[in-house]
Amino acid sequence: MREIEITANSKQLSATLFEANERDVLLIIASATGVKQEYYQKFAQFMCEQGVSVITFDYNGIGRSLKQPIQQVRNNASDWGRNDLESVIQYGIQHFPTARKVLLGHSIGGQLIGLAKSAPKIDKILLVASQSGYWKFWQGFERVKMWFNWYVLFPVLISTFGYLYSKKITGMENLPSKVANQWRNWGKHSNYILSDPSIQAFYYEKIKSAITAYSIEDDFFAPKEAVQWMTRQYSQAPKKEVRLTLEDLNTSSIGHFGVFKEKFRDTIWPQFLKEIKH
Repeated sequence: MREIEITANSKQLSATLFEANERDVLLIIASATGVKQEYYQKFAQFMCEQGVSVITFDYNGIGRSLKQPIQQVRNNASDWGRNDLESVIQYGIQHFPTARKVLLGHSIGGQLIGLAKSAPKIDKILLVASQSGYWKFWQGFERVKMWFNWYVLFPVLISTFGYLYSKKITGMENLPSKVANQWRNWGKHSNYILSDPSIQAFYYEKIKSAITAYSIEDDFFAPKEAVQWMTRQYSQAPKKEVRLTLEDLNTSSIGHFGVFKEKFRDTIWPQFLKEIKH
């Protein structure tokens, strides 16, 4: 495991390379919103032990890629896909030219894949709880909460602090204002990210590599219907949908972030490994 830096649109992204002896398979992990790359470290180490090299990274404005006061960060959420993720994919292509290349997109990470120009060069994609954030995909009180987040809470927090003050509220890393504003605007539209006129190029329909898309039974951040909507945007790719349930995994909880916890080392992680290698 060693820290590396990858240049993305003249900015330096902090990344970590877990290099396996074989160098036959490379996994790139695109993180969830406001989640630092360290969260995936034990999962990445497990994959490395199984012969899979892994790259984790922090988006610009997050974790070790936050190089300035957060109020001064000017990139938006789509920049994370078209610049940051794109640059990491290019790094993987350059440094692992003969390896099978796999992308794992967690939550927003799976949404951003369709903004990266080089994504069609990837051999396999795993979407883990990658969803539309359109608030009407939620039901009951959860729908009210999502509406409140997009229309009330986010604007108030951003205008008050100059960024999305979220770390002490949700545990999620604070978000630069342009990231949070673009994200909430997506969540107000039924076409979500596709509704954004500022995004000049989408690559979802150009991706033809196999996709395995996971939804999670007790995931209140990604309802099944929202995950299915996001998966459908990769319209030209052969797709397999997998539902992770509490009963099948003999556990009382999984949640939106739980699959990368070490307690699933012997259950979920081997499932992912099989998909990554085949």
